[in-house]
Amino acid sequence: AHEHIEESGRAGLVATNSISQGKSRSVSLDYIIQNNGYIYEAISSQSWSGEAAVYVSLVNWMKRKQKVCFLDNKEVSRINSSLTENIDLIESVSIKENQRMSFVGVQPNSKGFLITESQAQYWIKTDTKSKAILKAFSMGSNLAKNPHGIPERWIIDFSNMSIEEASTYSLPFEYVRQNVRPEREQNRETILREKWWRFKRTNEAMRIALSPLKVCFAVPRVSKWAIFIPFSCEWLPGDLNVVISTDDFYVLGILTSDVHRSWVKAQSSSLGETTRYTHNTCFETFPFPQTPSPKIIQKIRQTAIDLHNPPQLSQHHDGTTPIRHHQTLQPVF
Repeated sequence: AHEHIEESGRAGLVATNSISQGKSRSVSLDYIIQNNGYIYEAISSQSWSGEAAVYVSLVNWMKRKQKVCFLDNKEVSRINSSLTENIDLIESVSIKENQRMSFVGVQPNSKGFLITESQAQYWIKTDTKSKAILKAFSMGSNLAKNPHGIPERWIIDFSNMSIEEASTYSLPFEYVRQNVRPEREQNRETILREKWWRFKRTNEAMRIALSPLKVCFAVPRVSKWAIFIPFSCEWLPGDLNVVISTDDFYVLGILTSDVHRSWVKAQSSSLGETTRYTHNTCFETFPFPQTPSPKIIQKIRQTAIDLHNPPQLSQHHDGTTPIRHHQTLQPVF
């Protein structure tokens, strides 16, 4: 459509609101802006008036720059491909310093690995060795609805163990053999049939990055508000979590800022009214302050510590503390 309009011509479209997000944006609205096009009127997102339960964007553009534009029925000076007035992220790329810090959690690929806390505590009481492979499991929703994000379920986690090593944990292994193996034997993927006691995605890189830490920070991958909170490294994050491998509350302060929220809004995709926090576009491309003064760093850090108040967290039933008091650390950026 853009290639076929004349200098004074105009074009418009109605699309799902993902048109201004991620890869959909890169091959559509980005193309318009990069090829001498100007979006002069747009509705960034509204519910569809028909029967389909979707949100849509309305976009009108031309090849002649306009002095006044209208975004969501408000007068603005410009509209970019993210359908915002000010943030233009067409050229944003992954920043080297941010890489290998953000991770999506493990993907079990079977509900048969999930157990209740009472089951976990019984197995631990029967054989204390089981504590090594029984973990509180963060499924994503608990980060938003539970105080301090405490998980509701537990999971059997053999990580990358061989079947010989996994079988030494007799009660959990037998449970997985009965509840996971029959399902996996019907799976099309050879690796899942052969290694039925393991998750589909064990995420060794994440485990290594989190291993020296007692606390990191996490956000649900899909939520109405993308809000990071402290996350105990005793918990195992599932694939509906994004975790950041640092325990510096200065970083949490930056991730909680309006600047990062605006960045996320422009870089993330959405599902209706919910935000999808994608670690490679939202975190890896985010430009952290490069030359903050030590005074500002400490002020942000202390504010984040005071906001979350780690010392007040309660203990789990097994006596472990989900998040311990944070000690002042050197900034990672």
